[in-house]
Amino acid sequence: MIFALSADPGEESSNISRAVTGWLWHLYYSVFQGEGNREFVGMAVDSTENIVRKTAHFAEYMAVGFLSYGTAVLWSRRLGKWFLAVLCQLFISGALDEFHQYWVPGRHASVRDVLIDTAGGLAGMVVILAVMKAAGAGSKENRSRQEG
Repeated sequence: MIFALSADPGEESSNISRAVTGWLWHLYYSVFQGEGNREFVGMAVDSTENIVRKTAHFAEYMAVGFLSYGTAVLWSRRLGKWFLAVLCQLFISGALDEFHQYWVPGRHASVRDVLIDTAGGLAGMVVILAVMKAAGAGSKENRSRQEG
């Protein structure tokens, strides 16, 4: 899905992003401001579209980090074993995505986006760590109880 969205030409990607941003502002004004301030949606979209785009980068890679690290932990039953490997996978995936965008008309590659992607993936991994630690999974006592 990430690579499919990255294949959209720049203008099409921007239109999708502006539509999502506009929808979010309309929702905000409907819920919190009433009908009176809707004329400001256009200005709000102009000033926040980039934030929405970067948040989408973070969120989609957060999901990838959550799923990749969660799968690795479930498979190996050890929290620390796959941490660095999954983090490298996230970085490489983000870099390949940006490299791919370099060849798409109207798009460009961005090191900042690779870092945002990696940070999002790391956040997803941290969620797995927090959940597993809270549940007591991965602890030596818990593993010895399961084996015995």
